[in-house]
Amino acid sequence: MSKSNLFTSRWGLAMTLIGASVGPGSIWRFPRMAAIYEGGAFIIAMIISFLLIGTPIIVAEMVMGRSTRHGAIGAFADYAGKKFAWMGAFLCITLVAIVGFYTVTMAWILEYAIMSLTGSYVGVDTVALYDSVASNNPITVLIFVVCLGATAFICNKGVGSGMEKINSFMIPALFIMLVVVAVRTLMLPDAIKGLDFLFSIKPGSLSNPEIWLQGMAQSAWTVGPGWGLVLTYAVYTKAKDDVALNEYVQGFGVTSAALLAGFAIFPAIFATYDPAEAQRIMATGSYGLTFIALANVFATIEYGLIIGFIFFIALFFGAFSSNIIMFQVCATSLVDMGISKTKAIAIVFGIVLLYGVPAAWNIDFFANQEWVTSMMLLLGSLFTCFAINRFGAEKMRTIFVNHEYNELYMGKWWTISVKYVCPVAFTLMFAVYAVGAFKVEDTWAWFSAAGLGTALYQIVIYCIFLVVFNNKMVGSIKNTYFNGSTYPEVPAEHSGE
Repeated sequence: MSKSNLFTSRWGLAMTLIGASVGPGSIWRFPRMAAIYEGGAFIIAMIISFLLIGTPIIVAEMVMGRSTRHGAIGAFADYAGKKFAWMGAFLCITLVAIVGFYTVTMAWILEYAIMSLTGSYVGVDTVALYDSVASNNPITVLIFVVCLGATAFICNKGVGSGMEKINSFMIPALFIMLVVVAVRTLMLPDAIKGLDFLFSIKPGSLSNPEIWLQGMAQSAWTVGPGWGLVLTYAVYTKAKDDVALNEYVQGFGVTSAALLAGFAIFPAIFATYDPAEAQRIMATGSYGLTFIALANVFATIEYGLIIGFIFFIALFFGAFSSNIIMFQVCATSLVDMGISKTKAIAIVFGIVLLYGVPAAWNIDFFANQEWVTSMMLLLGSLFTCFAINRFGAEKMRTIFVNHEYNELYMGKWWTISVKYVCPVAFTLMFAVYAVGAFKVEDTWAWFSAAGLGTALYQIVIYCIFLVVFNNKMVGSIKNTYFNGSTYPEVPAEHSGE
């Protein structure tokens, strides 16, 4: 059996799993949300959410992928029943759409890394500069296509020869670079004010339900529970590999990256601006924080351009590692249908190109897709909970999670979490964001950056389309490996044999 399409080491698997989740959500979203939601209390809410909601679901995803040896569509057909395979396809469409605009952010990040080398953002209006990069810029579109091509190339190399190798380099490098940036920013005058704010816990803040809601959301956006990411990687893992401990390593790595990003960004902003202005800047949005405020900081501090280059390359590595697995989610399901790996990747590349070029050219289209897919992800997480519980959460725990090669025993609390806590949490998040979007002006417009209407319209259209073609998708899946009791070996279509 060829190893080109299988994980070859536990280290490589751990780095790849961390890479699937470590991205801009950890590096630029976490500091922004911590600034808005009172620092230390938000961190506590995020960590508890990771333990009780995020990790139980990705453990279940590992089981689904490894026990079925199918991508999202086939795994949902095996666990939830053939008539619900469309839910797995919904995850595929969601992640293809995300890759479309996510690759755009990779292009922006790479442009700012280059500008750090040339000093292009020194002494200029960084707001106008960001606008020129994000809209109507042929260079951005070109870099987007190059980044998408690089993503497809790594996926085509296979799991062992492509994804595992590059993540084994990029993820340790990302952590090292974040440490370098954090050390430099902590040397700035008054940098300690940033850490004081990040880790302070105000009286009564832990009783604020909004902080707990946002902590759950942060856990969702960083770990990615129920999105099909871990499910897809699980297809390529050995039958005797550990399940639970690997996922806790993944969650620990993602949380550590977020905290490191906090150490790098909070001191930089609070050392450059007065506390009130610093907090306002941190709350302006991920892109404003990264491409406007931090660019200003790097342009003014000693050795700032070098630190800026290191920061943007670290951010690029995080985005690239996540992009690879999101791209692979749909490709794996196509391989299940008898399509060759290379052809499947070419098909996904073409679809993502259609989604992504408009987002690379027009910031309004980008904002719309970012908003809609964020709602689709929460719905996809609920679909995953549904599939798990159709099979039986307790049965999954006793048969598949606590198998003889598992190194970390999962008690009945895991079943309670997957069966009750996680569905309630994802439903609550979806409902709260939907209510917030309902209050947006022109909320029923067909195309907006945050309206409820545009999200519901697109979700309904996707769901109707997938339900109509559900039986055709199920009928296209060539093989069945799931027997409900054991982990089969990796089949030839996925092993590269």
